Amino acid sequence: METKNSLFSSALKSGLIIGIVSIVVFIIMYVADIKPVGIMMPFVIMLIGLAINITVLVVLFKKYRTEAGGFISFGNAFLYCFIALAVASVISTIFTLLFVQFIEPDYYKSIIDAQKTYMENYLSGKVSEEQMAQTMDKMDEQAAKMGSVKSTLIGLLTSVIVSGIIALIAGAVMKKNPDIFDNTAGGVI
Repeated sequence: METKNSLFSSALKSGLIIGIVSIVVFIIMYVADIKPVGIMMPFVIMLIGLAINITVLVVLFKKYRTEAGGFISFGNAFLYCFIALAVASVISTIFTLLFVQFIEPDYYKSIIDAQKTYMENYLSGKVSEEQMAQTMDKMDEQAAKMGSVKSTLIGLLTSVIVSGIIALIAGAVMKKNPDIFDNTAGGVI
């Protein structure tokens, strides 16, 4: 049977591992010059990152559940998944903030410039010059906000909320209660 202390420490360790995996994926994408540019690419990158994180979470959770006796309640499964994903979100956010502040200060600018080039090519001939100029101005406004502490905290809050939703789903799927008629738990029969 799992204890709250072992659950918490195991979830923290899993969050650290998931956070490191997220950082490695980010660095690989950075070195390979894969940018979230275009209409579908940001969603594809997000889905791939989410799939990697959930896969690592499931593998680590199954290992923990086995070590804890093979059974875990929904509440503890949710708590484990939420702690792990929230810790991974904090680690990933801190890394991104440090990366943008100290390693590559023009990271967001390069993404916005690539997105602007894509949009100019995509919208060329489809919209008027005025609409194109308005779109580019909006992108410049968004670029100015990217990387700020406020936008980073909003991103972290969003990430923690999404972590909670994923943890609810994962907890419901991954919980495992003993069978009602299982005689190994002790009882009348």
